[in-house]
Amino acid sequence: MRCLPRFAWVPVLACCLNICVADAAWQGRPVSEYLENLIGEGHQIIFSSDVVTDQLLIQREPESGDPIAALRAVLEAHALLLERGPANTWLVQQGDTALPIEPVARPAPDVSLPEIVVTSSLHRLQYVQTQTQSYLDREMTTRVPTTGDEVVRITARLPGTTGGGISTRSHVRGGEANEVLFLLDGHRLYEPFHLKDFQSVATIVNSNAIEGIDYYTGAYPARYGDRMSGVMNLSLRQPERPLQTELALSFFNTSVLSLGTIGQRGDWLFAARRGNLDLIADVVNPDIGSPDYQDFLLHSGWDFGPRSQFGINLLYSKDKLTLADPGRGELANANYENQVVWLKWKADWTERLSSETVLSVGAIMGRRTGTLDLPQIVSGTLDEVRDFDSVGLRQDWTLIPAKNWMLSFGIEGKHQDAKYRFSSTKNIVPPFDTILDNVALTVLDFDTQPDGAQYNAYAEARWQIRDNLIIDAGFRWDQQSYTMAKDDEQVSPRLSVLYLINSRSELRVGWGQFSQAQESNELQVSDGVDTFFPAQRAEHFVANFKHRLGKDANIDVSYYRKSFRAVRPRFENAFNTLTLLPELQFDRYRIEPLSAVAQGAELRLSEGDSSQDLFWWIGYSWSEVNDTTATRRVARSWDQTHTLKAGLSWRWGHWNFSAAGEAHTGWPKTTLDAFDAVSVTSSAPNTSRYAAFHTLDARVSREIDIHHGDLDVFLEITNLYDRRNACCTEYSVVTGSGGPELMAVQKHWLPLVPSLGIVWRF
Repeated sequence: MRCLPRFAWVPVLACCLNICVADAAWQGRPVSEYLENLIGEGHQIIFSSDVVTDQLLIQREPESGDPIAALRAVLEAHALLLERGPANTWLVQQGDTALPIEPVARPAPDVSLPEIVVTSSLHRLQYVQTQTQSYLDREMTTRVPTTGDEVVRITARLPGTTGGGISTRSHVRGGEANEVLFLLDGHRLYEPFHLKDFQSVATIVNSNAIEGIDYYTGAYPARYGDRMSGVMNLSLRQPERPLQTELALSFFNTSVLSLGTIGQRGDWLFAARRGNLDLIADVVNPDIGSPDYQDFLLHSGWDFGPRSQFGINLLYSKDKLTLADPGRGELANANYENQVVWLKWKADWTERLSSETVLSVGAIMGRRTGTLDLPQIVSGTLDEVRDFDSVGLRQDWTLIPAKNWMLSFGIEGKHQDAKYRFSSTKNIVPPFDTILDNVALTVLDFDTQPDGAQYNAYAEARWQIRDNLIIDAGFRWDQQSYTMAKDDEQVSPRLSVLYLINSRSELRVGWGQFSQAQESNELQVSDGVDTFFPAQRAEHFVANFKHRLGKDANIDVSYYRKSFRAVRPRFENAFNTLTLLPELQFDRYRIEPLSAVAQGAELRLSEGDSSQDLFWWIGYSWSEVNDTTATRRVARSWDQTHTLKAGLSWRWGHWNFSAAGEAHTGWPKTTLDAFDAVSVTSSAPNTSRYAAFHTLDARVSREIDIHHGDLDVFLEITNLYDRRNACCTEYSVVTGSGGPELMAVQKHWLPLVPSLGIVWRF
C-alpha cells in the first residue's frame, strides 16, 4: 500500500492532459503528435517515423466524433492510408505502396502511461500478406451473430466456408471438415472440439479469451502444414488494465475470464467455462440425455528485458455425456479429456534476427459405448477406448538481411503414440444387407498401439522487387514414421505474388502443393481400418483482386481451384448424418476417390469494419467439388453450387443491432427408391439434392454502465423465421395392412434457437 502515493498523481495528470488536448487546435501541428495523442487515448496504432515524418502537418482541423474516421481524413491529405492490422491494431501505410509494417515494442515505462509504438522501415515486410487472408477481431466476433457463443463460427460468414449450422467444424473450399489446421497462440491443437463424436458442437477454447482469428482458405505460407485446406489461428487476449474480469452467463455457457499484468513485465490470463446444454436438456427434453462439458485455459507471460519473452500455456477440457434418441433406438455414453501444455520463448538476437521456440506436451483420452436397435433394419453395439499422447519441439527463425528481403525458416519434431481398443457388432436385417457396402453381420475387434514420429522443415523468402511488387516463395518438407505404416514424406513448394496496382487496388496470386498425413489419433478402427493411409496431397491455385471503392467500401473477387490426389478413403452415412452412432447404421458406406477437384468463384462487397457504428457485407459464390472414383464422377455431400451471404451491424449509442443470413443450393442426397419384403434398392450416392437452404440469424445487445464496471445484455436468435432446412432422411420399417412398409421422415438442421445472455465486465 505504500506504493500508492507514488502513482496518485498519474490520473490527475492524465485528466489535465485530456482537458488540454480537448481544447487544443490541431491544424498546423505535426501528424505524428496527433497519432501519439490517439495512442495515449488507448487506440492501438502502428506507424513508422520513416513514413510519418515530423514535416507532415495537419492541414485541416480533425472533426470530433469518430477518432478513426478523423484520422483517416488527416492521413488522406498526405496520401497515407489507415488499414486494419493483426491483433486489433491499425497500420499507417503509404498510399502508393501500402506496405504494412511491424511494431517494435519499446521497453516498459516506469509508470502505467500509454506507450507510443513506432517502427523502423527495416521491418516493414513483416506484416505484408502476399496470401489471401482474413483477420476477424474480437469486436467483430461480439457484434455478429455466432450460434452457441462460439466465435469460430464467424468464419462461416465468409465465402468459401460451408457448414450445416450444428457443428463448429466447417468445410473450406470443398475440403473435408478435418482439413483445417487449428492453432491457439500459434500452437497446433489436436481434436479441439467438445462432443467430438457427436457433431462437435463447441470448441474447447473459451471464446471470451480470444482476441482475434487469422483465417486462411488456401495457398497459405510454408510455415503451415499438416492440413491441406485451411488455417485458423486464434490469438489470446492481452490485458488492457492491471486487472480486468468478465463474468458471462447465457443459455449455452457459464464462464469466467480474468486477466491482468504482473508488475511492468508480466501478464496472465485465466478462463473457465461450463456448457449449459445439460441444464437446457433437463428442462426441454430430459429423454435426450445429459451433454456436459467444461474447459479451462491458463496463460502467463514474462518479458526478460526488451529482447526476450517467455510464456506458458495450459489448456484442459473434459466431456461427460449420455445421449439418447429413443425413436431411433440409439443410446451413447462418452467421456473425453484433452490437456496440453506448451512453453514459448521469443528472442530478438539482433535487430535483424529473431527466433521463437515452442515445447509442447499433450494427452487426449476418449471412452465411448453405445447400443443401436432399429427394428427390422439394424442393431448393434460398440465399445471404444482411445488414448493419444504427443511431445513436440518447434523452432522458427526470421532474418531480415535488407529492407527488401525477409527470410523465414524453421524445424519441428513430434513424437506421438496412441492406444486403441475397439469392438463392435452390427447386424443388418435382410434385405437392407444388400445395399451400399452392407453385409449381414460385421464383427470388429482391435487392440493396437501405433506410435511414431513426425518431422518437418520449411524455408520462405519474401522479396520486394519493386515498390508495388512482392514475391513470397517457400518450400516445406514433411515426413512421418509410424509403426503401422510405411515411412512417408512430402515436398511442398509454394509461391505467392502481391501486386499493388495503385493506392486502391491490389492483386494476389498464390500457388502451392499441400499435404495431409493421418495423425496417430486418426486411425479409422471404428470403420474396420487398422492401418494408416499414405498422406493426401492437394494443389492450390488462388487469385484475388481487391479494390477500395470509396472511403470504407471494398470489393473482393476471387477464383480458386484445388486439385486433390492420393485421396484416402473416407466413410459417410448416405441417408442420415445426424446420428449418435454413425458406424453402426445401415447406411454407412466407404468412398474411395482416385482424385477430386474443387473450384469456385467468389464476389464480396463490404463497407466499414468493427470499429465503426455501421458495417455490412454481401457476397455470392459459385462452387463445385467432385470426387472421381473408378466408375464415375460424384459430387461431395457438402457441395453447394450457389451461395449468397449477407449481414450488417449497426451500433446506436449503447445498443447494437446485427443480422446475418445465408442461402445456398441444397446439398446432395441419396435415397431408397423401392422396398418390399425381399428386396430394397437405393439411388446412386448423391445423385439428387435437398431443397434450397436459407436462414437468418439476429442479435441485439445493450451496454449498461453500472457503479462497478458495465453490463452487456444480449438476445440472439438462430434461424429467426424457423426455416425447416432439410439435412437428411430417417428410414424405418412399420407393419401395415399389406405387410412391412418403408417409412421416410425428413430431418432438419437447427430450428429457431434463442439465447439470452449477460456479460459483466469490471
